[in-house]
Amino acid sequence: MLDDFNAHKAIEEARDLHEHAAAHGSEHTPRMRLVPISAALLAVVAAIATLLANQRATNALEAKNEAILLRTQASDAYNFYQARSIKQHLYEGLLGANPSLPASSRTKLASVAARENTEKEPILEKARRLEDEAAASSKNAEHLMHAHEILETAVTLFEVAIAIVSISALTSSTFLIGFGALAAGTGVAILLHGLTLS
Repeated sequence: MLDDFNAHKAIEEARDLHEHAAAHGSEHTPRMRLVPISAALLAVVAAIATLLANQRATNALEAKNEAILLRTQASDAYNFYQARSIKQHLYEGLLGANPSLPASSRTKLASVAARENTEKEPILEKARRLEDEAAASSKNAEHLMHAHEILETAVTLFEVAIAIVSISALTSSTFLIGFGALAAGTGVAILLHGLTLS
């Protein structure tokens, strides 16, 4: 994951570069005066994109933790279901192995075996439901992480655009502004795409 973007630092760097260019006699065409403003606006957009990317990453981690918790609960429910099945089969085995047991004991063992059989079915349904919820939560985590990665790409493009625009202020080069605009435009397109994924 990329380090968090520092908008204040980027604005300060753009201002310093602009002041440096002004101090060394660089021409101040109206177009060149827009360069620090462009860098500042890009810094704001990059900061917002960073915030959105970090939110997606946090939400992805929460969804992944939820999936882990649900899988653990499903495993516990399956284990409980297995224990009830073992008890049922144990009582049924006792009945089958001891045909000479008194009628009252046979009735009692048959009743316990039937109760275990009846009570284990809702446990199995719960385990399956928890397993399905865990799969859905895990899929949601993957979706959110994918959105995070796309938003981080947009942030990187904004940072590149800020650097190029800042260099153009230092060198008074209008040629570089086009590359900065291209990086910024691509960043906006990727940002919008990343927002549609959430």
